[in-house]
Amino acid sequence: MPRIAEFASTRQESETWFRPGQRGIGTPWALAEIARVSIAYGNEHRQDANSPDVVACNLAYNDLDDPELVEGYQGPLAGFFLRMSEQLEYQLPALHEMSRSVSLLAHTTPTRLPKVIRPGWDRELFGTDLISFIAAGEMLHTATRPNSGRFNPKWLDQPNFEFVADYINPDHLRAGLDNYVADAATIAASNGRPNPSPWRRLDFNPLLGRPAVRGLHDDLLIPVPALTIRRLSPLGIYYAGIEKWGTDFADDLGDLFENYIGNNLRIQEHGSVEASFTYNIANKESVDYIVTLPEIVVLVEVKSVRPTAAVRAGNEAARGALVRMLGRGIEQLERADELIEQGHPAFAHIPTDRPRVGVLVTMESFHVLNSGFHAPMFKRVRPQLPITIASAGEIEHWVTVNDATPGQVILDALSRAIDHEDTALGFHLKKSLEGRKHRRNPIINASWESGPWQQ
Repeated sequence: MPRIAEFASTRQESETWFRPGQRGIGTPWALAEIARVSIAYGNEHRQDANSPDVVACNLAYNDLDDPELVEGYQGPLAGFFLRMSEQLEYQLPALHEMSRSVSLLAHTTPTRLPKVIRPGWDRELFGTDLISFIAAGEMLHTATRPNSGRFNPKWLDQPNFEFVADYINPDHLRAGLDNYVADAATIAASNGRPNPSPWRRLDFNPLLGRPAVRGLHDDLLIPVPALTIRRLSPLGIYYAGIEKWGTDFADDLGDLFENYIGNNLRIQEHGSVEASFTYNIANKESVDYIVTLPEIVVLVEVKSVRPTAAVRAGNEAARGALVRMLGRGIEQLERADELIEQGHPAFAHIPTDRPRVGVLVTMESFHVLNSGFHAPMFKRVRPQLPITIASAGEIEHWVTVNDATPGQVILDALSRAIDHEDTALGFHLKKSLEGRKHRRNPIINASWESGPWQQ
């Protein structure tokens, strides 16, 4: 494990994974699996490993065949592409991933009376406040590079760390650190020793929830620095909250997330943003937001969902999980589009002189769902309405594009989809954001600057 942590500390940027002659060496998804197997199957009687051993393990991981891409397989490729998304999780903008939790959970006002995310919820969940919990994860992540993937809480008592108390209570920081740490024996017991299988690497990895390992070295070992970001992100907090409070936490988070996306949509200054309204005698609800831009009308439905274990594994249960999480949102977008076209009185103020698109916003990225491989699983009643599935991160970037208007970005995405015929669902917003110039997102920036390390 010390060798894995040391090696990982030198391979934290994606460009380091593709060096000439070293392509695929040091990828976090490979090191996460190598670390998990090392903890689960290692013992004190084995010979100490060295750096060449880590590289050999990485090469062996790279040689693993996909469970379905084997000779004679005639099934769909949808599962393969879902599994490929694992790699994209480690290539998201770190600043946004490290700031979104504060933006969402501390700077967003709920619409409904919260069930559990009330004053003091963070101390109940983390043993400290949210800012200190986030700061502890950031400290772990930053410490890995100069310390060969290691950290020791005792360092906070050294004279060169005295300045920390000027910005954050060290006791709060130590309490925050506890949320990232697990004993190696606990991780091994949680993981068990599953039999070798092409699917094994797709099982739950205990390091996702506790990325710092205690008990194998005098210092804590962080074998995959990127997992500290995952732990402090809304995704990591979601699983911790669900474990403690169940669906009450999910309900509160969903309410906050809907408002969070609305706040981001209002950052753009090129058009109006209308929140959900009711219509008909049955008080049916429209979509969550309607963004009317000079070039286009954007119907927005927000779903606080993230890929489940089945979706990440791309197994036979993935289709049902995706339809359950996203199918209703697509229906709502299509229904709103139909009512606008029909001139329903409640929607009569929405202009019909420009194109319309639907955006289904999810808490976490469903990276490949806009492809033609996956679109057929969603039952489309109005396929003439282009729809994209976009993450919170994509929305955060879309509203801050500097070299084009938000409407033009979507028109470019539609044009690209038509030219390449690469999506049956509608269009890829993410692809149209690549290479664009952006200003800093003020919501993300405010959260980033609220941390003690940024003071």
